[in-house]
Amino acid sequence: MRNISKITGCLLSAMFLLGVMFTPEKTWAQVSDAFLNEAKIIAKLEDDFFKKRLKNDLKGAYDYQHTAYKEKISLEEYLYFEGRLMANYRGGGQAHISGGMIPPLSFIKKNAQKKDVLGFKRPHFYKWFTNPHIKVQRYSLDRISISKDGQFAMVEIMLKGRERLNPALVRGDISFDMNRPHVDYWEKVGGKWMITVLTDQASISGGMKTTYFIPNNNDAWGKQEYVQIDPASLLAEPDPERHALNGKH
Repeated sequence: MRNISKITGCLLSAMFLLGVMFTPEKTWAQVSDAFLNEAKIIAKLEDDFFKKRLKNDLKGAYDYQHTAYKEKISLEEYLYFEGRLMANYRGGGQAHISGGMIPPLSFIKKNAQKKDVLGFKRPHFYKWFTNPHIKVQRYSLDRISISKDGQFAMVEIMLKGRERLNPALVRGDISFDMNRPHVDYWEKVGGKWMITVLTDQASISGGMKTTYFIPNNNDAWGKQEYVQIDPASLLAEPDPERHALNGKH
């Protein structure tokens, strides 16, 4: 009887091990394919978001903003400050704009349409930088990084265009090609990708002051592990071993 019990126990153990070994699981290739497909979606969103900013379509750019941001910042406020506005601007670093006090919210909502010095309506211009002498013309994609839980993404791009030295400080018209790194930060909320923070690249690591709203207060970004995908893979069939790189930001 003891021998029979031992044999039965061994058979059950073997069956359990075989069941574990052959339990269907996602392979690394399948996981990487999922990240690659998600990166393609994000790349299209980034391209559309860039074009809306380039064409000064502030209403379109506002649509991409995080729901938590929209709860604090209305479309009228976003238009009034031409896209460069942090959520707590009334109590934070933007409490004074160009040396003057911020107008009341009621005034902003009634005067979201910008006007020139003569009082005539003028188009809105998206503010890429505080420096008005920088003109963004195009961009190139450097890298897309997606967190392993699929909830966060960083899109690193290179903004390209022309930069002009302030004519009030230098003699003559001096301009040159401009190339500046920029990162757009995305968060997936309810199955939809949204902009969660707009900031210069150095800001996240503490090198510069973040001037935009971060719903999660930046805690989630540094703790995440990311799958980094290069631009070439977006044009090719899934090739996880060659294109997907594990790493922390």
